[in-house]
Amino acid sequence: MSSLPPDAVDALLNLLNSLTSADNSIRAAAENSLNSEWIAGRLDVLMVGLAEQVLMSDVQTLRSFAAVLFRRIAVKQPEDSEAITSRVLDRLSPEILVKVKQMFLQSLSNEPVSGVRHKICDTISELASGSSEQWPELLEILFEASKSPSAGQREASFRILSSVPQIVRKQHIPAMPDVFRRGFQDSDENVRLAAIVAFTAFFETLPKSTWSSLQPLIPDLLNVLPPLNNPEKTDQLTAALTPLIDLATLAPKLFRSYFKTIIDFGISVIKNKEMDPATREAALELLTTFADEAPSMCKKESSYASSMVVQTLSMMTEVGEDDDAQCTTWREGDDLDSDDADSTYVAARQSLDRLAVKLGGVVLLPPLFQWLPQMISSSNWQERHAALMAISAFAEGCRDIMIGELSKVLDMVLPLLQDSHPRVQWAACNAIGQMSTDFANDLQLKYAGRVLPALIDVLTSNEPRVQAHGAAALVNFCEEAEKESLEPYLDNLLSHLMTLLQSPKRYVQEQVLTTIAIVADSAETLFAKYYDTMMPLLFQVLQADTGKEYRTLKAKCIECSSLIALAVGKDKFMPEAQQLIHIYATIQGSITESDDPSASYLIQAWGRLCRVLGREFVPYLSGVMPPLLEAGKIKPEIQMIDDSVEIDNYDQEGWEVLAVQGKHIGIRTSSLEEKCTAIELLSIYAAELGPHFVQYVGEILNDIVIPSLSFFFHDGVRIASAQCVPHLLNCMKESGSEFTARLADYWRQILVKLLEVLKMEPYVELLACFYTSFYQSVETIGVQCLTQADMESFIDSIITNMADYLERVKARADANDDEYVEEDRDEDMIIDEDFLSETNKAIHSTFKAQRSSLLTNFEKLIPILNETKARPEIECREWALGVFDDLIEYCGSDSWRYKDLFLPLMGSSLTDQSPSVRQSASYGFGVAAQHGGEIYASTVASVIPTLFQMISIPDARSEENVYATENASAAIAKILHFNNSQVGDIDNVIDAWINTLPIVNDEEAAPYAYLFLVELIEKHHPIVSKHVQHIIDSVQKALDAKTLQGNTAERVVRALQG
Repeated sequence: MSSLPPDAVDALLNLLNSLTSADNSIRAAAENSLNSEWIAGRLDVLMVGLAEQVLMSDVQTLRSFAAVLFRRIAVKQPEDSEAITSRVLDRLSPEILVKVKQMFLQSLSNEPVSGVRHKICDTISELASGSSEQWPELLEILFEASKSPSAGQREASFRILSSVPQIVRKQHIPAMPDVFRRGFQDSDENVRLAAIVAFTAFFETLPKSTWSSLQPLIPDLLNVLPPLNNPEKTDQLTAALTPLIDLATLAPKLFRSYFKTIIDFGISVIKNKEMDPATREAALELLTTFADEAPSMCKKESSYASSMVVQTLSMMTEVGEDDDAQCTTWREGDDLDSDDADSTYVAARQSLDRLAVKLGGVVLLPPLFQWLPQMISSSNWQERHAALMAISAFAEGCRDIMIGELSKVLDMVLPLLQDSHPRVQWAACNAIGQMSTDFANDLQLKYAGRVLPALIDVLTSNEPRVQAHGAAALVNFCEEAEKESLEPYLDNLLSHLMTLLQSPKRYVQEQVLTTIAIVADSAETLFAKYYDTMMPLLFQVLQADTGKEYRTLKAKCIECSSLIALAVGKDKFMPEAQQLIHIYATIQGSITESDDPSASYLIQAWGRLCRVLGREFVPYLSGVMPPLLEAGKIKPEIQMIDDSVEIDNYDQEGWEVLAVQGKHIGIRTSSLEEKCTAIELLSIYAAELGPHFVQYVGEILNDIVIPSLSFFFHDGVRIASAQCVPHLLNCMKESGSEFTARLADYWRQILVKLLEVLKMEPYVELLACFYTSFYQSVETIGVQCLTQADMESFIDSIITNMADYLERVKARADANDDEYVEEDRDEDMIIDEDFLSETNKAIHSTFKAQRSSLLTNFEKLIPILNETKARPEIECREWALGVFDDLIEYCGSDSWRYKDLFLPLMGSSLTDQSPSVRQSASYGFGVAAQHGGEIYASTVASVIPTLFQMISIPDARSEENVYATENASAAIAKILHFNNSQVGDIDNVIDAWINTLPIVNDEEAAPYAYLFLVELIEKHHPIVSKHVQHIIDSVQKALDAKTLQGNTAERVVRALQG
């Protein structure tokens, strides 16, 4: 019996019937009524009515639709709310909320149809999401349901738990192992599968300290899998493997004791071609995930690498199986992405790539080259194709080992460029292209004479797909080549490329234009020889009145013409500049559709012309800037996604789906890439045009760059905005005194925003970019540009970020002992090294600008400095020494009050095993002598013997040690020059110091040393006469190495000529 008035029930039923009508107009009117009348004005009635239909209706489809509609409305963002995570559900009164919860629980226990029951589970999960405190009884109900005689109820309990695992509070965790054990051992298959999904979701919410209590469940979990290992259960096995991938990602070592069993099981699934491809690919993904997350564990299991190599190579032969023997579909099709249509082949190729990156060549190459030679020589084209694509996949990860065998690998690959089968030719082009990138410089320098002629021959192939891919491989090769390597082949190469411009296949023409553009970019001024032939052809295409199908070709012409202009330079390009600019402007004015590729290509092309023409580009800004500013102001296009069906619709290129507090949000990333590119080009204009760009700076800062510093929808936008800031500030600074007030105002706005993002940026890579922007901006604005409040905020950011860094360092140090997880230390360490470097530079610039006024806030940094310098890691000591060097250099004698903080570390670091630490320490004593004053005299004099000791170690001039050695020499020079009052027997010290020359690597250290030498020469110091030839040789070597340049070089030479 409904609790609603009969007329309300009738109205609701009419609404539901209309919403499911096949008539579009009836359905549209019902949707309008739902939103404007029911949700806006009768929400409580609507939600109670839907809950009642789920509970009471005799019609299965109506129960199902009512449950779906209830959830869709529940997650909907209220029209009057700007919070993306707000829900209509939260607008229900407490009484109504309790009522609908009770009805859905009753519906769950009554519903006989599994499909409807699943929808009810989804709705209960939404009701529970974020409100477990208001529904404490739900967990107890689920516990009871997990023991129900009804398999449907048991499955439902796990389905709900998998969606809202957070309802399990700390006090309930001890009870969970028994719940999941029953689930894994359940007699019903669907319950067992639901238990695996729920276990994974629950596990993801737990702290590591509780994982050990769940590890005994792993055997029961894994026992769910074997009964599913047959083709009739392929969907169920996929459903079981998918959550295990997530579990292996989170805690791979959880499976350590059973790893061999998992490998054997996974391989058996992968080998079984009767299984659905999705199942085999899931098994492959599970095993590959272990390499991603626990490479050491995989290396220790001897069967892992060999088994995975065999299976990935085998799966990579599963290509072109839906085509005929002549590959007619592939050869005649214009869809160049069809090579990725075979999902099993693609999954195997990607797996091999990941295996190579994580396991490396020492582990992976032996089993690979056990099979590759025979595959290369196989009569089966799929095997030859697989071998070549395997080389493309593993080359990067195995680079360190393969680089010594490049000639042998080329012996395998190059002949197949002329294979009898076009798809093998294509794969050979792919392998050469990938190797050109993965072995950049080495391949180009040593093997241009083998690779370029072979690729040029490919351009004469009868197969357009092969021609295009050969041209694409040339792009990879030429991008990394020096013009000297290309010069002997340019005539032949460009002759063939220009012939291919006449190809009947438009995709060939498009690729050839890209190749010509890259050849020009690499050949630089050497391309001037071909300029007069190429540019008229491009002008013809650009000016032709062509249909929509030629838009990409025209866009490629825009790219090619602008890159050629950039390559040949201003003098060669200038006669055609006006014409090309007019053509670009005409194309820009004719664009009427938002998806016309010419728009984005033009934005890039204008930037290149600006770089060519420099300030002569200024008159054209009025036409160029409007679309660029419009692109820079693009707002994120966001769509709320109500259900899993819709999620699949957004699983495509150009969109990204994010889960945010129980909701799914689709973000159109393609438009954000355009925004990012626009901001990057604004940086180029600002840097190239300087004060001539100032009229746009205010709008760019206010509407684009400052808001985009916290644009969390796209990392690239934040990076580009951070990089743009110093250039924009410099524009205003160079524009003279009339902009001084505006510069101060904008600097204040930028500074507030930068200091804000330094505290809130979650990604270390981006944090480093923001510190770069900060210190470059401080250097642009200059002395005393920060208030005490600014400095306090800056130091607070350093403290917070360094504390986070130290936690990461400790985690890496403990990683080898972690029972469940392996850290990817190499990649993380590289990111952190960049972070440390940029924070050091930011502190340096702040000290330089503020000097002793920073000291009050600097003292807040002392605890983190003490913690950092005490760490055993080299980079930690380097960072602390960098800070201390700046403290001494810019605060002079005021730094002495902190001597107990830094002098012990600096002294001991002079004999550190790390050359970089020794270098930082010796530099510190040098600046102490130069800037510290008399108070440092005794200290700097006392370290001279140790500095000489540094210089006299056996391999002091090796590549590893030379910078430390030269810094020690420069430090002695500074002590002798600036602060020698406490140096005993100074003549003998000078005598010994001259023998530490030359300085031929460190451009910063050399001037100090050689200027002191000049002083000795000019004063006719008697020691000089003992070392005339050594001094001349040292100066000559420094001049040859260009560590001596400019005024310093001239002064040294004059002194010698004397």
